[in-house]
Order: sequence, then C-alpha cells, then structure tokens
Amino acid sequence: MEDLKLAKQLVRALDMAISKEREAQERYLREATYAYEYDIKKLFKTLVHEEIGHERLLNAKKQAVLKDIARLQKKNK
Repeated sequence: MEDLKLAKQLVRALDMAISKEREAQERYLREATYAYEYDIKKLFKTLVHEEIGHERLLNAKKQAVLKDIARLQKKNK
C-alpha cells in the first residue's frame, strides 16, 4: 500500500514539473516574440524546444508511473 501512495505522490510531482515546463515554454516564446536581435530570438526559440523535450520526458515518466499505479491497484484487490 505504501508503494501505491508513493506512486501517487510521484504523479502529483510530475504534474507540477510538467506545468513548470509549460510555463517556461510560454515565457521563452513570449521573449522570442519581443526580441529584436536575431541571436536572442534564436536563443529563446531553442530554449522553447528544449523545454518541449523536457515536457515529453516528464509525460513519458508519468505514463509509466500511471501504469504502475494501475498494476498496484489491481494487485491490491
């Protein structure tokens, strides 16, 4: 039962991290929009793509944990 509780806490933590990644994407995209210099605009766009990659990794981890939760719930029945 403790494993299930920890897994659910991990999902909540991953949700928070995913939210922060999205906030960073929005912030960098906004900065890219307002940047006048090409190099600065390019930097912010690169950062947006990096944050998208981070979000994908976190979502993949979350899906794996959700599968574990389903398995643990089935096992505990």
